[in-house]
Amino acid sequence: MAEMRKSPPTEMERSMEKIITIFQRYAGKQGSQGAMDYTEFESFMKTELRSFTDNQKDPNIVQKMMNSVDGGVDGKQDKQLDFQEFLNLIGGMMVACHDALSKTPAFKKQPTPLIPPTEMETAMESIIRVFQHYAGKKGDKNQMNYTEFEAFMKTELKSFTDNQKDPNIVRKLMESVDGGVDGKQDKELNFQEFMNLIGGMMVACHEALLKHLKRV
Repeated sequence: MAEMRKSPPTEMERSMEKIITIFQRYAGKQGSQGAMDYTEFESFMKTELRSFTDNQKDPNIVQKMMNSVDGGVDGKQDKQLDFQEFLNLIGGMMVACHDALSKTPAFKKQPTPLIPPTEMETAMESIIRVFQHYAGKKGDKNQMNYTEFEAFMKTELKSFTDNQKDPNIVRKLMESVDGGVDGKQDKELNFQEFMNLIGGMMVACHEALLKHLKRV
C-alpha cells in the first residue's frame, strides 16, 4: 500500500500496516521470516494481547489457540503460524469483539481500561470501528451494502482503488466474499466477510514485504 500512496495513510491503512509490522516484529527470530513458532507467538500474546491472556483461567490457552489455527491454511501442523493462519486467529478475536460491541447499547459508555491498549489492540479496535462507521446506514447495522462498501473502499482504501484499471473492481471485490461465511449472496457483507476481504489484502501486502526483504 505504501508504494502506491500519494496522500497520508487513512486510519484503515495505518491499522492494516500496523498489524503486518507487529507480526514481523515477533516472527522469524528463530526461523522463517514469514512464520511465528510457539515461543514467538506466546511472546506476542503475552505482550500485545496481554489484557486477553491475563483474564484466561486456562494456563494452556495460548497453546490451544495456536493449535486451533496451525495447519488451517497450508494443511501442515508444523507448530508454526504463517501470516494467514495468524490473521485467521486475530480475525476470529475481532469478530467476537465486534459481536460484543454490536450488542452493547449505543448510550452505554465503555469502561476506561486500567492499562493503556497496546498497538495491536488499538489497530484491531480501529478496524472494527471503521467497519461500524460505514455499515448499517440504510439497514442492518452489522452489514455493509454495496453503497456503503463502495464508500469505504473509495475513502479508507483510496490508494488501492485509485490504482485499479478495472472500473468494476469494487463490485468484484465485494462479490468475491459475499456469502463466503453465511452462504447467502445477499449483496451485503457481515463483519466476518469484510475481514476475509481485508485479510486477503493484508496477506498480499505481507507477501510483497517478504519478497522485498529477501532482495535487500
